Amino acid sequence: MSSPGVRFNLPFLHGLYVAFNAIPDAYFLGDGPSCVFAKAEHIHGRHDQFSTLLSCGSDHRIQYTGVNVFNIAGNMEPEIAAGLRRIAGWPSSGVIFTGAMPMCSIAGTDYERILREALDGCGKPAFLIPRRSAVSGDWLDGYAGGLEVLAAGIDLAGAEPRKDSAAIVGYLMDRNEGDHQGNVRELERMLRALGVEPVSTWLSGRPFDHLREVRKAGAIVSLPYGRAAAKVLARRLGVKLIEAELPFGLEGSRRFVELLGRELGREDAAQRFIDAELDAVAPRLEWTIPHAFANRRFAFAGDPHHAEAFADMISEVGGRLVATVVMGRTGHLSEERRRALEARPGTVFEPDRARLRRLFGATTRWEVDLLVCNSRSLKYLNPKIPWLEFGFPSEFTHFLDDAPFLGFRGALHFLSRMANEVVKGLRMKAGAA
Repeated sequence: MSSPGVRFNLPFLHGLYVAFNAIPDAYFLGDGPSCVFAKAEHIHGRHDQFSTLLSCGSDHRIQYTGVNVFNIAGNMEPEIAAGLRRIAGWPSSGVIFTGAMPMCSIAGTDYERILREALDGCGKPAFLIPRRSAVSGDWLDGYAGGLEVLAAGIDLAGAEPRKDSAAIVGYLMDRNEGDHQGNVRELERMLRALGVEPVSTWLSGRPFDHLREVRKAGAIVSLPYGRAAAKVLARRLGVKLIEAELPFGLEGSRRFVELLGRELGREDAAQRFIDAELDAVAPRLEWTIPHAFANRRFAFAGDPHHAEAFADMISEVGGRLVATVVMGRTGHLSEERRRALEARPGTVFEPDRARLRRLFGATTRWEVDLLVCNSRSLKYLNPKIPWLEFGFPSEFTHFLDDAPFLGFRGALHFLSRMANEVVKGLRMKAGAA
């Protein structure tokens, strides 16, 4: 039985809005009160300085009907239909989504019919977010759910999968800044190095028409944040599905490229690329690893897929991971991967605020060389130890230019950031002694 309290996790809508944020012509009408709109403010200009979810002209990409406890029993269908038609009339809208908050879904409104009738003849694709989703999932379910709805309903007319092409489905594009723009470029660069053209990346900050290019993919490369969507697309297109883990860290990147090489019949090209990347990256870490990482103590707080990959990265560079706090339910990892993560010391999934601080202190005794965490955990833990902000949400750290953390180049950049904070912490500790 779970204990009461605010848990270290985020609700469904946060993840859904992250997905909409990464499709610049996507608009959403939520049947619900003003909190539907307020959640967009957690992303726009706060986590993502390049977000376009909100607008000074009030043509926000997140709209709401204004249902409340006083009018929910009335007939809100005209307001819903009018809201959909208003959005459809904006030239900047390329795809329209609608969905209901839990209190509205119990009213039994036929959203599918309203969507069909209100948008008849507008020529813009429209999708309904399943009403059960908002009450049964967290932020990662919201992101994955948005991708799955797209995968099931997107028009694939004229599909012509090409042999030397692939789509990447399930990348967590949680903002449009340089860290994620850089990651997208690295992921696509790795495919091109194998002679495979990345025709569509879900998601990548590109508009809806780019997502439709998936119909040309000769294979689907599935990443952890959109497994169900990747399966749906591979089945609809009749092409190969390749389920890969994140290329996070040098070893994770090597495994990622080797897997693509095997599955796509490009093993020689994959090995050449790996050798060239390691030759370029490894010498730059020669001094840093023994000085900043070997036998140092690290802790992590963030999403489950980053948590697992981060644990492997720390092992690679000779560090010790002493605590891991996961912002997401256990079901986001396979049974095997969940058990492997839980077997590491100090691992806890979505604790409440009081338990998080108590367990973290007991596990680490606050003797950590670097805490890698998102801004939510900074608020929960209020650490007096060196920290590096990473993941969703990141309210204090922003990237105006490419700064990837995936792939070989991304590993070098991320380890460089970590090393700087570790050394800074050592200097501060020495000065306080």
